[in-house]
Amino acid sequence: MSTIGIAIGATGLSLILIFVWMFSLSLRKKRLEEERKEREIAYRKAIEKSREQERQDRLFKAETGHVPTILYLAKEAERTNLKEAMYWYDKAANYDNVTGMYGVVRICQKFRDDLILREKEKFWQTCIAGIEGNLTAKYETGMAYIHGRGVEANIAKGVSLVQEAAEANLLDAVIFMGDWCVSHDNIAPSPVDSTFWYSKAAKLNSPIGQMKLGLNYLKGVGVAIDHSKACYWLERAAEKGHVEAMYHAGEAWIDKGSNGNAIAYIWLFLSAYFGFEPAKMLRDQVGSRIGVDSVVGLQSLAKPLIKKIGAGTVSKHSIIKALNKLYKRGIPIPEKGELLDEEELSLSVVADASEELLSSSSSDDHEVLTRLDFSNTSMDR
Repeated sequence: MSTIGIAIGATGLSLILIFVWMFSLSLRKKRLEEERKEREIAYRKAIEKSREQERQDRLFKAETGHVPTILYLAKEAERTNLKEAMYWYDKAANYDNVTGMYGVVRICQKFRDDLILREKEKFWQTCIAGIEGNLTAKYETGMAYIHGRGVEANIAKGVSLVQEAAEANLLDAVIFMGDWCVSHDNIAPSPVDSTFWYSKAAKLNSPIGQMKLGLNYLKGVGVAIDHSKACYWLERAAEKGHVEAMYHAGEAWIDKGSNGNAIAYIWLFLSAYFGFEPAKMLRDQVGSRIGVDSVVGLQSLAKPLIKKIGAGTVSKHSIIKALNKLYKRGIPIPEKGELLDEEELSLSVVADASEELLSSSSSDDHEVLTRLDFSNTSMDR
C-alpha cells in the first residue's frame, strides 16, 4: 500500500507541478501579450507624435511663406475640406503663385451662388491674365488691390502693379499714377512725379494727360508756374475735342491781357456747345465783360471750329497757331522745322478776317458777318 500511496502522491505532485507550470506559462504569455500591446501603443503614439510634429512643422513652414508646403497642404485639404483648401490656395495666390491662383478659381467655381467667391474668382482670373502679360489686366489687378475688390486691400502692392503697367505705356495706368502722386490717400505725395506721369501721358497723345499737365503748369504743381505752357497743353487737349480741357483753357485766359477774355470766350463757348455744363455760366460771365458785339463776332469765329472739332478733323496745333496769329500771343509751339499745312493756313485766314471783324464798329460787325461765309472756306472742304 505504501508503494501505491507513494505512486499516487508522486502522480498528484506531478499534476500539481504541471498545473503550476501551465499556469506560469499562461501568466508569461499574458504578460508578453500585454507587453506587445504596450509596445504597439507606444509605437502608435510615437508615430502619431511624429506625424503631429511633421504637421506642425509643415504648418509652421506654410504660415511663414514656404509656397511648396502651402500647396501641399492645399492639395491634401481639397480632398476633404474645401474651406481649408481655399485658405491655403488663397495664401499661395497672395505670394504670387499661379498654381495657387488657379486653385482659388477652381474652388470658387464650385460655389456659383456665392457672390463674394464670384468676385474673388474674377479677381484672380484677372490677376493670372496680368501675370501672363496682359497690361490692362495688370492695371485692373492693381486697382482691385488698391480698392479691395475681390481681395484684401493692399495699396502698396496695387500701386506697384499699376506703375508697372504705366511704365509699359498703358495710358489709364499713366494717368492714375499722375493722380496718385498728388492724392490725399497717398502718404508720400510727390507733385514732381505727378508732372512726370502727366507729361508721359501727354506725349502719348492722351487728351486727359495733356489737360492735367496743363493744369499742373497753371497751378505750379510739381513745376514752376508757366502760363504759356499751361495754355499750350490745355489747348492741345481742347483741339482734340476734350470739353473739360476747353473749359480750363478758357478759364486760364480770363482777364489775361487785352485779348484774354476774347480767347477765354471762344474756348468756353466751344466747351458749353459740346455739353460741358460748368462752362455755360462762366461763358456768360465773360460774355458780359466783352460786350454783345464782340460775343457775336467770336461766336461766328467759333462756328467753323465746332464743325471741325465735332468731326475730329482738327490737325495738330492748328487752332493754337490761328489764335497766336489773331491775338499776337506767344504760346510756344515745337515746330521741328515743319510748315503750316493747308488746314492751318485756312484757319489763319479765318483769324485774319475775324480780327478785322472784331476791330470794326457795331454796324460794321453785322455787315462783315453777312459778308463772311465760313462754310465756304477751305476749312470745310
